Amino acid sequence: MVCQQHIVIVGAGIVGLSTAYALLTQGMRKVTVLEQEVVDHKRSSSHGFSRLLRYEYGSDAFYSNMVNLSFKRWKRLERIVGRTLYTPTGLLVMGNEDDYFTRPAYQIVRGLGLPVERLSKEDCRLRFPQFDVQPYNLLTYNQEAGVLHASTCLQSLRDLVLELGGEIHESCHVKRLTSDCQLRPVHLWLSSGTEISANRVVLATGCWFKRLLPDLHLPVRVTRQYLLYFRGLSAALFSAGAFPAFISDDLYGFPIHQGCNGWLKATSHKFGVPIDPDEVSPSDEQVIAGITRQLQELLPVLDHTELAHIDSCMYDVTPDEDFILDRLPSDPRVIFASGLSGHGFKFGLLLGEILSSMVCDTQSPVSPDRFRLSRFAPRHTQQTSSVA
Repeated sequence: MVCQQHIVIVGAGIVGLSTAYALLTQGMRKVTVLEQEVVDHKRSSSHGFSRLLRYEYGSDAFYSNMVNLSFKRWKRLERIVGRTLYTPTGLLVMGNEDDYFTRPAYQIVRGLGLPVERLSKEDCRLRFPQFDVQPYNLLTYNQEAGVLHASTCLQSLRDLVLELGGEIHESCHVKRLTSDCQLRPVHLWLSSGTEISANRVVLATGCWFKRLLPDLHLPVRVTRQYLLYFRGLSAALFSAGAFPAFISDDLYGFPIHQGCNGWLKATSHKFGVPIDPDEVSPSDEQVIAGITRQLQELLPVLDHTELAHIDSCMYDVTPDEDFILDRLPSDPRVIFASGLSGHGFKFGLLLGEILSSMVCDTQSPVSPDRFRLSRFAPRHTQQTSSVA
């Protein structure tokens, strides 16, 4: 029976841990998570102080509805663990009537019954004087948005997985997997020389997807991104309650919040240059200076503050910015998740349930059809050789 099978998950980021949690809550017993470093390590795409939970996705109601489902799951998990996983901040979107994002997003979010309102420039200046809103003619504010405390979410899921009887093995580098016959288990080979057998495997390796799927030719690129932290801002003006999370074109940011050392975090969502996830490269000062200038134009007070800290992170990006959740063409027992494209963290618990349903062949809370690899060109949906 499926419940007696050994399920191995490679990767202990938000998707891997959420999948393990979903499997265990469904009654699976032999669930093992293998992590190449440690849970919440600094190179992980899931690591950090915060992630934005927002409903605004332009005209794409599919994702807005997914956020609705995800938010309910985060609040339920918060009650279970008794920790603060989410801080409401509201979201200010600054755009224009013809930008194909702001108006349709407002209409969809309003249709969901959420407390979103359209602000005049005068109203916005009174409520949020920190921003220069002169370049914009469409301003919306949604009270139902906020900050997910990313590292706390990861640590909480780790603890729950262990409490429910799952296993998490850190510093466990999977070099390759073999599945030469579906009548025999899948084999995972570790750098230590150890071999692990599994009946089902979920690959949630984030930006390291090519390591175990070298022949699948996933249409995913890995990009370098920068997160900027500014010091010296008034807490009275820039903490949650007085200052909202915000989106303006490709810029986004957060109020001063729990865990961020009293700094304001902001950056650009614009995809950076492609990189190798194991490559250590110096920061691109030109890119950082460009983002800083954009933020200073939007928030003039930043001219008089200090750029206190710069974090770098990675995105695994698909051409359409949709995720990839699918089965290996040569062996459906191997399921993989990739291409979270810089907006996947908020959906972590929901993605874990979707992947769990794929493992157990049960009803998914959201149809995974949109995330199939087959939506791309045929050359991406075929392996050139068997996994070895």
